[in-house]
Amino acid sequence: MQKFIVCIADGAADDPSLCPEGTPLELAETPVLDSMTRHSVAGLCYTIPEGYSPDSDVGNMSLFGYSPTLYHNGRAPIEAAALGLSVSTDDLIWRVTFCRTEHETITAPCASSITQEEGEALIQALNAECSDTSFTFVSNKTYRHLLIQKNGRLLLEEHNHNNGEQGLPAFATSGPHMLQGIPLETKLCCYPVPLQIIIKKASALLAEHSTKTNALWLWGQGSPYSLPDFATLYQTNGCVVSGIPLLHGLGYMAEMEVISHPSFTGLPDTDLKAKAQAALTFLQEPDNNIAFIHVEAPDHCGHLGDATGKKNAIERIDRELLPILLQEMPDACITVTTDHLTPAATKAHAHGAVPFITYHPELPLQTSVHRFTEAECNKGVHLAKDTLLLDTLQDLTI
Repeated sequence: MQKFIVCIADGAADDPSLCPEGTPLELAETPVLDSMTRHSVAGLCYTIPEGYSPDSDVGNMSLFGYSPTLYHNGRAPIEAAALGLSVSTDDLIWRVTFCRTEHETITAPCASSITQEEGEALIQALNAECSDTSFTFVSNKTYRHLLIQKNGRLLLEEHNHNNGEQGLPAFATSGPHMLQGIPLETKLCCYPVPLQIIIKKASALLAEHSTKTNALWLWGQGSPYSLPDFATLYQTNGCVVSGIPLLHGLGYMAEMEVISHPSFTGLPDTDLKAKAQAALTFLQEPDNNIAFIHVEAPDHCGHLGDATGKKNAIERIDRELLPILLQEMPDACITVTTDHLTPAATKAHAHGAVPFITYHPELPLQTSVHRFTEAECNKGVHLAKDTLLLDTLQDLTI
């Protein structure tokens, strides 16, 4: 069977209308990607279905070959799966993000300077202070954590029922990266009262204990769920190479092999060469034919409004990841794409089709798309909104 490698440059795509001097993809020097594009199928695909927030849980689920409209039921349960948490289906799991606010408005959607040790200590303090047995904070990674709300699913259903009787919409929220510049009180008042109390109480405690964060936000809620087995669905074994709990959770839920390492940080300093070698080692086995390599750095820089950092992260992928894959597995079919747009100008995710290339040395030279950029890939094929990119790759005849 053909070997497939899918490189996901998280948030690498941008909005050209917000980049008068060029998007990070356009400004990046990417000679390897440029060369690959000449022998590729290139174009645009959709990873976020209509009605879904343009976030990484939805986008990566789609890229892994699972339709979010069929399977997605919240982000937090995916991250809980990465930790192996046993949670009742009556409970609700919330994503906890430590952030910073000024005048009750989010100014930094993630307190990214928090270390692992500091994050764990803050979670311990929250559990000690917020000792209500209905809520349990669970430590995860640096500024990303979880909250388990006992019987929360039933309480939220009751809250939505009461809203419906009053002609109010059902509860909905977004991650803090989508709420920058918005007074939080306008969003906080939509939460059920017990959650309003826990957010305010926990935020006050964070402000007392840390100079790096003074607020937390709860979002991405859901009860535990699962995905069909990847090997059964796609008739081959797959792996996920990533330093991000969300990606680990998706891999565990799909029963893929999850490959992580302390050097896979999810930041611009992540070890791309080690990620490449990990994927190649997995693919050496005859029954292992699909490897997903996830790189978080472009998205991280986009949320900081750092277009130059985003460009540099893309250049590192071209310089340190792709050459190893091409040299060590020259007959592999290599796809490069992204899960969603993260315009540095807005520091938030955005809806829209994302660029992709699928390279193989035996594909004929194509002349319509010259580079892996938003504008260039717009000249290529346009996949329908309900088409999963992975299904298209497997149908490719080489």
